[in-house]
Amino acid sequence: MLIKTTDFRISAPALLFDPEYFVFDFDLDSELTRFLVVEEEKLVLAPFIDIRFEPIAKGQFSVSTRELVSLEGMHNIKRPPSVFVFHHAFVCSTLLARCMNQIDAFFSLKEPWILRRLADLKRARAHVIPRAQWRETFTCYLNLLAKNYQTGTTPLIKVTNVANNLLEDVLRYFPGQKILYLYSDLESFLVSNLKKPPDTQKKMLGLAAGFLSDGDFTQRFPRFSDVNGLSFLQVCALTWLVNLYNFRRSAEQFGPAKVKALEMNDFLADMGRNLTSLSIFFGYKATPAEIESMLDPGIINRDAKHQQVPYGRQSKQAEAAQVLGNYGSEIKGTINWINPLVEQLGVLEYCKGHQLGE
Repeated sequence: MLIKTTDFRISAPALLFDPEYFVFDFDLDSELTRFLVVEEEKLVLAPFIDIRFEPIAKGQFSVSTRELVSLEGMHNIKRPPSVFVFHHAFVCSTLLARCMNQIDAFFSLKEPWILRRLADLKRARAHVIPRAQWRETFTCYLNLLAKNYQTGTTPLIKVTNVANNLLEDVLRYFPGQKILYLYSDLESFLVSNLKKPPDTQKKMLGLAAGFLSDGDFTQRFPRFSDVNGLSFLQVCALTWLVNLYNFRRSAEQFGPAKVKALEMNDFLADMGRNLTSLSIFFGYKATPAEIESMLDPGIINRDAKHQQVPYGRQSKQAEAAQVLGNYGSEIKGTINWINPLVEQLGVLEYCKGHQLGE
């Protein structure tokens, strides 16, 4: 069976199962879904498979979304089960994904753009999209990410932090698949935000507003319905807290047994042990030789997003010390401001109670 695209015809099995055809975006008005024609090696090397990846694809084409969803719903071919990494940003999630990709057991997809688009759709139109239609669309696109990649057996999908509102949908519609939630302590998160350039810092206000709209946080704490009067660090602290709160709420409601948490500094302090535990949690017992491959100095001593740049744990600690030296009092004041609510909600205790390896 040949499927008509915007440029040519393609067989249904190739569209659905060939890793060369990567589901990338959709348009509600035209009812088209866009695919990129990609080389698997480029997926491996890319720090993000989002709009920054698009220019390096070999080509692209679109197909009818209705036809695509129908095709995905008709076949009975078993796809490889995916595993997921969610996070609240600045937690070395790209490094973790690169480490896992070093062995044949896993193939890391780092922040696929289609998930960002689904997250935006959910925030904008969840109140008008019928539940059945959302489930059909969501499961179709996630299934299309789960292909038989040549250099990895289990797709490991590292989700962008902006798409954290999809965590509950993964738990609801893919109940057999495992999720790691990677997080940091608040001081580390504030330090990371202060290291970012001004144009990145300006995005935090909008990000906070999006995360606040995802659950019932503002219903419980109406004083945070408007964050415009908060300082930059207060906005960052609130973003951190709301992400942990939404994570706990989703996990408790839809499947705590399928979710584990890992704190960034714990991960960095003993990467070998944590990568061993994570592999087991994701259904694979890595050998000592495979763990050694995951800890390749060419991976862990490089900037995960810019691999040509040397960077490691000592570099990260030196940067943090410099930021703390410059902004220590502001950081301490912000932590003291948000801590009563952190303790009230028990988000850190929840994460520690669901720690990877325990």
